[in-house]
Amino acid sequence: MPLFLVYAACAFASGYALRLVDPIVLPVAEHFAVTPAAAAMLNAAYALPYALAQPFLGPIGDRFGKSRCIQVCIAGLAVMLAAGALAPTFPLLLASRIAGGVFAGGLIPLVLAGLGDTYAMSERQVMLGRMLLAIISGQMLGSVVSGFANVAFGWHSALLIASGVGAVAAAVAWTAMPAAEPRSDGPHASFVDLYGRVFANPKAAWLYGAVMFEGALFYGMFPFMSELLVATTVRGGNAVSVETGIVLGAFGIGGLLYAASVRRLLRLFGVRRMCLIGSAGAALCYAALAGLPLWWLDAAAMFAAGVAFYMLHNSMQTEATELAPSARGSAVALFACGFFVGQGLGPLVFGALLHAVGPQVALIAVALSVVVLGRVVVARVIDRRALAAA
Repeated sequence: MPLFLVYAACAFASGYALRLVDPIVLPVAEHFAVTPAAAAMLNAAYALPYALAQPFLGPIGDRFGKSRCIQVCIAGLAVMLAAGALAPTFPLLLASRIAGGVFAGGLIPLVLAGLGDTYAMSERQVMLGRMLLAIISGQMLGSVVSGFANVAFGWHSALLIASGVGAVAAAVAWTAMPAAEPRSDGPHASFVDLYGRVFANPKAAWLYGAVMFEGALFYGMFPFMSELLVATTVRGGNAVSVETGIVLGAFGIGGLLYAASVRRLLRLFGVRRMCLIGSAGAALCYAALAGLPLWWLDAAAMFAAGVAFYMLHNSMQTEATELAPSARGSAVALFACGFFVGQGLGPLVFGALLHAVGPQVALIAVALSVVVLGRVVVARVIDRRALAAA
Protein backbone atom coordinates (compact mmCIF):
# COMPACT_ATOMS: atom_id res chain seq x y z
CA MET A 1 0.00 0.00 0.00
CA PRO A 2 1.41 3.47 -0.87
CA LEU A 3 2.73 5.34 2.16
CA PHE A 4 0.48 8.31 1.37
CA LEU A 5 -2.61 6.11 1.85
CA VAL A 6 -1.29 4.71 5.14
CA TYR A 7 -0.74 8.25 6.37
CA ALA A 8 -4.22 9.17 5.15
CA ALA A 9 -5.84 6.35 7.16
CA CYS A 10 -4.18 7.55 10.38
CA ALA A 11 -5.00 11.19 9.64
CA PHE A 12 -8.65 10.26 8.98
CA ALA A 13 -8.94 8.45 12.31
CA SER A 14 -7.36 11.35 14.18
CA GLY A 15 -9.68 13.85 12.51
CA TYR A 16 -12.70 11.65 13.23
CA ALA A 17 -11.94 11.61 16.95
CA LEU A 18 -11.37 15.34 17.20
CA ARG A 19 -14.86 16.85 16.93
CA LEU A 20 -17.13 13.90 17.69
CA VAL A 21 -17.96 15.13 21.22
CA ASP A 22 -19.41 18.49 20.12
CA PRO A 23 -22.86 17.18 19.03
CA ILE A 24 -23.27 15.03 22.17
CA VAL A 25 -22.42 17.63 24.81
CA LEU A 26 -26.02 17.99 25.99
CA PRO A 27 -26.78 14.21 26.12
CA VAL A 28 -23.55 13.58 28.05
CA ALA A 29 -24.40 16.38 30.48
CA GLU A 30 -27.86 14.89 31.06
CA HIS A 31 -26.54 11.33 31.44
CA PHE A 32 -23.93 12.22 34.07
CA ALA A 33 -25.97 15.02 35.69
CA VAL A 34 -23.34 17.68 35.01
CA THR A 35 -23.79 21.15 33.52
CA PRO A 36 -23.50 21.64 29.75
CA ALA A 37 -20.49 23.88 30.39
CA ALA A 38 -18.76 21.02 32.23
CA ALA A 39 -19.58 18.54 29.45
CA ALA A 40 -18.28 21.00 26.84
CA MET A 41 -14.89 20.80 28.55
CA LEU A 42 -14.50 17.29 27.10
CA ASN A 43 -13.33 19.13 24.00
CA ALA A 44 -10.69 21.06 25.93
CA ALA A 45 -9.73 17.84 27.75
CA TYR A 46 -8.81 16.36 24.37
CA ALA A 47 -7.32 19.41 22.67
CA LEU A 48 -5.04 20.64 25.46
CA PRO A 49 -3.24 17.30 26.07
CA TYR A 50 -2.98 16.91 22.30
CA ALA A 51 -1.25 20.26 22.20
CA LEU A 52 0.98 19.72 25.23
CA ALA A 53 2.18 16.36 23.90
CA GLN A 54 3.42 17.94 20.66
CA PRO A 55 6.71 19.40 21.96
CA PHE A 56 7.72 15.87 23.01
CA LEU A 57 6.28 13.74 20.21
CA GLY A 58 7.73 15.87 17.42
CA PRO A 59 11.38 15.46 18.50
CA ILE A 60 10.75 11.78 19.31
CA GLY A 61 9.61 11.31 15.73
CA ASP A 62 12.69 13.17 14.44
CA ARG A 63 15.05 11.10 16.58
CA PHE A 64 13.60 7.59 16.44
CA GLY A 65 11.42 7.51 13.35
CA LYS A 66 8.04 8.95 12.52
CA SER A 67 6.57 5.59 11.47
CA ARG A 68 6.98 3.84 14.82
CA CYS A 69 5.66 6.84 16.71
CA ILE A 70 2.57 6.95 14.48
CA GLN A 71 1.93 3.20 14.93
CA VAL A 72 1.99 3.39 18.72
CA CYS A 73 -0.15 6.50 18.86
CA ILE A 74 -2.95 5.29 16.57
CA ALA A 75 -3.29 2.08 18.58
CA GLY A 76 -3.42 4.02 21.84
CA LEU A 77 -6.08 6.37 20.46
CA ALA A 78 -8.34 3.44 19.50
CA VAL A 79 -8.07 1.97 22.99
CA MET A 80 -8.87 5.29 24.69
CA LEU A 81 -11.94 5.88 22.52
CA ALA A 82 -13.28 2.46 23.54
CA ALA A 83 -12.55 3.24 27.19
CA GLY A 84 -14.54 6.48 26.90
CA ALA A 85 -17.56 4.66 25.49
CA LEU A 86 -17.51 2.27 28.46
CA ALA A 87 -16.75 4.88 31.13
CA PRO A 88 -19.19 4.55 34.06
CA THR A 89 -18.52 8.03 35.45
CA PHE A 90 -17.88 11.48 34.04
CA PRO A 91 -14.35 11.73 35.55
CA LEU A 92 -13.38 8.48 33.80
CA LEU A 93 -14.81 9.76 30.51
CA LEU A 94 -12.81 12.94 31.01
CA ALA A 95 -9.67 10.90 31.72
CA SER A 96 -10.15 8.87 28.53
CA ARG A 97 -10.39 12.06 26.51
CA ILE A 98 -7.19 13.37 28.10
CA ALA A 99 -5.27 10.17 27.33
CA GLY A 100 -6.76 10.02 23.84
CA GLY A 101 -5.57 13.56 23.18
CA VAL A 102 -2.01 12.60 24.15
CA PHE A 103 -1.96 9.64 21.74
CA ALA A 104 -3.59 11.65 18.95
CA GLY A 105 -0.78 14.18 19.29
CA GLY A 106 1.57 11.86 17.41
CA LEU A 107 -0.57 11.47 14.31
CA ILE A 108 -1.37 14.41 12.04
CA PRO A 109 1.76 16.49 12.84
CA LEU A 110 4.10 13.61 12.01
CA VAL A 111 2.04 12.70 8.96
CA LEU A 112 2.46 16.25 7.67
CA ALA A 113 6.15 16.20 8.52
CA GLY A 114 6.46 12.95 6.55
CA LEU A 115 4.90 14.66 3.55
CA GLY A 116 7.37 17.50 4.00
CA ASP A 117 10.21 14.99 3.82
CA THR A 118 8.80 13.60 0.58
CA TYR A 119 7.70 16.61 -1.51
CA ALA A 120 9.51 19.78 -2.57
CA MET A 121 8.14 23.13 -1.41
CA SER A 122 6.77 23.90 -4.90
CA GLU A 123 4.42 20.90 -4.68
CA ARG A 124 4.02 20.60 -0.93
CA GLN A 125 0.99 22.83 -0.42
CA VAL A 126 -0.94 20.81 -3.00
CA MET A 127 -0.03 17.49 -1.33
CA LEU A 128 -0.88 18.86 2.09
CA GLY A 129 -4.18 19.95 0.58
CA ARG A 130 -4.81 16.41 -0.62
CA MET A 131 -4.07 15.06 2.85
CA LEU A 132 -6.67 17.52 4.12
CA LEU A 133 -9.23 15.43 2.25
CA ALA A 134 -8.58 12.63 4.75
CA ILE A 135 -8.34 14.89 7.79
CA ILE A 136 -11.43 16.95 7.01
CA SER A 137 -13.47 13.93 5.94
CA GLY A 138 -12.74 12.47 9.36
CA GLN A 139 -13.70 15.66 11.18
CA MET A 140 -16.86 16.07 9.11
CA LEU A 141 -18.02 12.49 9.57
CA GLY A 142 -17.08 12.56 13.24
CA SER A 143 -19.52 15.40 13.88
CA VAL A 144 -22.30 14.16 11.61
CA VAL A 145 -22.16 10.47 12.58
CA SER A 146 -21.92 11.40 16.25
CA GLY A 147 -25.14 13.39 16.09
CA PHE A 148 -27.08 10.68 14.25
CA ALA A 149 -25.63 7.85 16.36
CA ASN A 150 -26.70 9.65 19.53
CA VAL A 151 -30.31 9.90 18.31
CA ALA A 152 -30.39 6.27 17.17
CA PHE A 153 -28.40 4.46 19.85
CA GLY A 154 -27.27 6.92 22.52
CA TRP A 155 -24.09 8.91 23.00
CA HIS A 156 -21.98 5.83 23.88
CA SER A 157 -22.34 4.59 20.31
CA ALA A 158 -20.58 7.69 18.93
CA LEU A 159 -17.41 6.79 20.83
CA LEU A 160 -17.66 3.10 19.97
CA ILE A 161 -17.85 3.88 16.25
CA ALA A 162 -14.82 6.17 16.59
CA SER A 163 -12.91 3.39 18.34
CA GLY A 164 -13.68 1.07 15.44
CA VAL A 165 -12.36 3.64 12.97
CA GLY A 166 -9.17 3.96 15.03
CA ALA A 167 -8.74 0.17 15.20
CA VAL A 168 -8.91 -0.15 11.41
CA ALA A 169 -6.34 2.63 10.98
CA ALA A 170 -4.08 0.95 13.56
CA ALA A 171 -4.25 -2.34 11.66
CA VAL A 172 -3.29 -0.54 8.44
CA ALA A 173 -0.41 1.30 10.13
CA TRP A 174 1.07 -1.79 11.78
CA THR A 175 0.83 -3.99 8.69
CA ALA A 176 1.58 -1.60 5.80
CA MET A 177 3.80 1.17 7.16
CA PRO A 178 7.58 0.77 6.70
CA ALA A 179 9.43 0.06 9.92
CA ALA A 180 11.77 2.98 9.34
CA GLU A 181 12.04 6.01 7.10
CA PRO A 182 14.87 8.42 6.26
CA ARG A 183 15.51 10.75 9.16
CA SER A 184 16.33 14.38 8.84
CA ASP A 185 18.84 14.09 11.65
CA GLY A 186 20.72 11.50 13.61
CA PRO A 187 19.12 9.82 16.62
CA HIS A 188 21.24 11.66 19.17
CA ALA A 189 20.08 15.23 18.53
CA SER A 190 18.69 16.75 21.72
CA PHE A 191 15.31 18.43 22.07
CA VAL A 192 17.08 21.74 22.70
CA ASP A 193 19.14 21.38 19.54
CA LEU A 194 16.10 20.50 17.41
CA TYR A 195 14.04 23.41 18.67
CA GLY A 196 17.02 25.72 18.40
CA ARG A 197 17.01 25.07 14.66
CA VAL A 198 13.29 25.85 14.48
CA PHE A 199 13.53 29.20 16.27
CA ALA A 200 16.59 30.22 14.35
CA ASN A 201 14.06 31.09 11.65
CA PRO A 202 12.69 34.57 12.53
CA LYS A 203 9.23 33.67 11.20
CA ALA A 204 8.77 30.94 13.81
CA ALA A 205 7.54 33.06 16.72
CA TRP A 206 5.05 34.94 14.51
CA LEU A 207 3.76 31.74 12.92
CA TYR A 208 3.24 29.90 16.20
CA GLY A 209 1.52 32.87 17.82
CA ALA A 210 -0.74 33.32 14.80
CA VAL A 211 -1.82 29.68 14.67
CA MET A 212 -2.68 29.70 18.37
CA PHE A 213 -5.01 32.67 17.88
CA GLU A 214 -6.40 31.04 14.75
CA GLY A 215 -7.38 27.91 16.67
CA ALA A 216 -9.04 29.96 19.42
CA LEU A 217 -10.95 32.25 17.06
CA PHE A 218 -12.22 29.65 14.61
CA TYR A 219 -12.97 26.78 16.98
CA GLY A 220 -13.80 28.49 20.26
CA MET A 221 -17.53 28.52 19.53
CA PHE A 222 -17.80 24.91 18.30
CA PRO A 223 -18.71 23.31 21.68
CA PHE A 224 -21.38 26.01 22.11
CA MET A 225 -23.02 25.50 18.72
CA SER A 226 -26.05 23.76 20.26
CA GLU A 227 -26.53 26.71 22.60
CA LEU A 228 -26.09 29.19 19.75
CA LEU A 229 -28.67 27.40 17.62
CA VAL A 230 -31.19 27.44 20.45
CA ALA A 231 -30.54 31.14 21.13
CA THR A 232 -30.39 32.56 17.60
CA THR A 233 -32.49 30.35 15.29
CA VAL A 234 -36.02 29.14 14.78
CA ARG A 235 -35.54 25.39 14.54
CA GLY A 236 -37.86 23.00 12.76
CA GLY A 237 -37.62 20.20 15.33
CA ASN A 238 -36.26 19.09 18.68
CA ALA A 239 -33.25 17.05 17.53
CA VAL A 240 -30.72 19.78 18.31
CA SER A 241 -27.82 17.28 18.37
CA VAL A 242 -28.55 16.32 14.76
CA GLU A 243 -28.76 19.96 13.66
CA THR A 244 -25.56 20.76 15.53
CA GLY A 245 -23.78 17.87 13.84
CA ILE A 246 -24.90 19.02 10.40
CA VAL A 247 -23.91 22.65 11.02
CA LEU A 248 -20.46 21.65 12.29
CA GLY A 249 -20.10 19.07 9.52
CA ALA A 250 -20.76 21.79 6.95
CA PHE A 251 -17.53 23.48 8.05
CA GLY A 252 -15.68 20.30 7.13
CA ILE A 253 -17.45 20.02 3.78
CA GLY A 254 -16.21 23.51 2.97
CA GLY A 255 -12.72 22.32 3.77
CA LEU A 256 -13.17 19.44 1.36
CA LEU A 257 -14.02 21.89 -1.39
CA TYR A 258 -10.83 23.80 -0.60
CA ALA A 259 -8.77 20.61 -0.63
CA ALA A 260 -10.18 19.59 -4.00
CA SER A 261 -9.47 23.01 -5.55
CA VAL A 262 -6.25 24.07 -3.80
CA ARG A 263 -4.11 23.96 -6.95
CA ARG A 264 -6.59 26.14 -8.84
CA LEU A 265 -6.88 28.60 -5.94
CA LEU A 266 -3.11 28.97 -5.74
CA ARG A 267 -2.86 29.69 -9.46
CA LEU A 268 -5.75 32.16 -9.30
CA PHE A 269 -4.84 34.16 -6.19
CA GLY A 270 -1.36 33.27 -4.98
CA VAL A 271 -0.62 32.54 -1.33
CA ARG A 272 -0.78 36.09 0.06
CA ARG A 273 -4.08 37.08 -1.54
CA MET A 274 -5.55 33.70 -0.66
CA CYS A 275 -4.80 34.37 3.02
CA LEU A 276 -6.42 37.81 2.91
CA ILE A 277 -9.50 36.53 1.06
CA GLY A 278 -9.79 33.61 3.46
CA SER A 279 -9.66 35.72 6.61
CA ALA A 280 -12.11 38.29 5.26
CA GLY A 281 -14.51 35.61 4.03
CA ALA A 282 -14.46 33.73 7.32
CA ALA A 283 -15.11 36.96 9.21
CA LEU A 284 -18.21 37.67 7.10
CA CYS A 285 -19.53 34.15 7.71
CA TYR A 286 -19.06 34.31 11.48
CA ALA A 287 -20.67 37.72 11.66
CA ALA A 288 -23.62 36.37 9.65
CA LEU A 289 -24.20 33.65 12.26
CA ALA A 290 -25.27 36.39 14.67
CA GLY A 291 -28.35 37.21 12.60
CA LEU A 292 -29.35 34.14 10.58
CA PRO A 293 -32.82 32.91 11.65
CA LEU A 294 -32.71 29.28 10.45
CA TRP A 295 -30.27 26.52 11.33
CA TRP A 296 -29.78 25.46 7.70
CA LEU A 297 -28.66 29.01 6.88
CA ASP A 298 -26.11 28.64 9.67
CA ALA A 299 -24.97 25.42 7.96
CA ALA A 300 -24.51 27.33 4.68
CA ALA A 301 -22.48 30.02 6.46
CA MET A 302 -20.31 27.38 8.13
CA PHE A 303 -19.71 25.72 4.76
CA ALA A 304 -18.34 28.99 3.36
CA ALA A 305 -16.35 29.56 6.56
CA GLY A 306 -14.73 26.15 6.12
CA VAL A 307 -13.47 27.06 2.65
CA ALA A 308 -12.15 30.38 3.94
CA PHE A 309 -10.50 28.88 7.02
CA TYR A 310 -8.43 26.38 5.06
CA MET A 311 -7.33 29.04 2.59
CA LEU A 312 -5.60 30.68 5.55
CA HIS A 313 -4.67 27.62 7.61
CA ASN A 314 -3.10 25.47 4.89
CA SER A 315 -0.91 28.37 3.82
CA MET A 316 0.38 28.70 7.38
CA GLN A 317 0.79 24.93 7.68
CA THR A 318 2.91 24.81 4.55
CA GLU A 319 5.19 27.49 5.98
CA ALA A 320 5.57 25.37 9.13
CA THR A 321 6.96 22.45 7.10
CA GLU A 322 9.78 24.67 5.84
CA LEU A 323 10.78 26.46 9.05
CA ALA A 324 13.56 23.94 9.79
CA PRO A 325 14.01 21.12 7.25
CA SER A 326 16.50 19.31 9.51
CA ALA A 327 13.97 19.30 12.39
CA ARG A 328 10.73 19.12 10.42
CA GLY A 329 8.88 16.85 12.85
CA SER A 330 9.62 19.22 15.70
CA ALA A 331 8.59 22.29 13.69
CA VAL A 332 5.26 20.85 12.55
CA ALA A 333 4.51 19.39 15.97
CA LEU A 334 5.01 22.77 17.60
CA PHE A 335 2.69 24.28 14.97
CA ALA A 336 0.05 21.73 15.95
CA CYS A 337 0.75 22.50 19.61
CA GLY A 338 -0.08 26.16 19.09
CA PHE A 339 -3.17 25.31 17.05
CA PHE A 340 -4.59 22.96 19.66
CA VAL A 341 -3.68 25.18 22.59
CA GLY A 342 -5.82 27.74 20.82
CA GLN A 343 -8.62 25.21 20.33
CA GLY A 344 -8.41 24.23 23.98
CA LEU A 345 -8.43 27.79 25.31
CA GLY A 346 -10.89 29.13 22.75
CA PRO A 347 -14.01 27.59 24.33
CA LEU A 348 -13.04 29.02 27.72
CA VAL A 349 -12.75 32.55 26.28
CA PHE A 350 -15.71 32.32 23.91
CA GLY A 351 -17.92 30.78 26.60
CA ALA A 352 -17.16 33.62 28.99
CA LEU A 353 -17.75 36.18 26.25
CA LEU A 354 -20.98 34.49 25.13
CA HIS A 355 -22.49 34.53 28.59
CA ALA A 356 -21.27 38.05 29.33
CA VAL A 357 -22.40 39.94 26.21
CA GLY A 358 -24.63 37.52 24.30
CA PRO A 359 -24.21 35.59 21.04
CA GLN A 360 -24.43 38.52 18.59
CA VAL A 361 -21.69 40.63 20.16
CA ALA A 362 -19.49 37.57 20.78
CA LEU A 363 -19.69 36.43 17.16
CA ILE A 364 -19.02 39.91 15.75
CA ALA A 365 -15.99 40.28 18.05
CA VAL A 366 -14.61 36.99 16.72
CA ALA A 367 -15.21 38.12 13.13
CA LEU A 368 -13.27 41.36 13.57
CA SER A 369 -10.39 39.50 15.21
CA VAL A 370 -10.18 37.07 12.26
CA VAL A 371 -9.66 39.99 9.85
CA VAL A 372 -6.77 41.28 11.96
CA LEU A 373 -5.25 37.79 12.12
CA GLY A 374 -5.20 37.46 8.33
CA ARG A 375 -3.35 40.73 7.89
CA VAL A 376 -0.77 39.80 10.53
CA VAL A 377 -0.12 36.44 8.86
CA VAL A 378 0.44 38.04 5.47
CA ALA A 379 2.70 40.76 6.87
CA ARG A 380 4.86 38.64 9.17
CA VAL A 381 4.73 35.05 7.92
CA ILE A 382 3.88 34.85 4.23
CA ASP A 383 5.48 38.08 3.01
CA ARG A 384 9.20 37.49 3.57
CA ARG A 385 10.16 40.99 2.42
CA ALA A 386 8.03 42.59 5.12
CA LEU A 387 9.62 40.30 7.70
CA ALA A 388 13.15 41.16 6.58
CA ALA A 389 12.36 44.84 6.92
CA ALA A 390 11.03 44.47 10.46
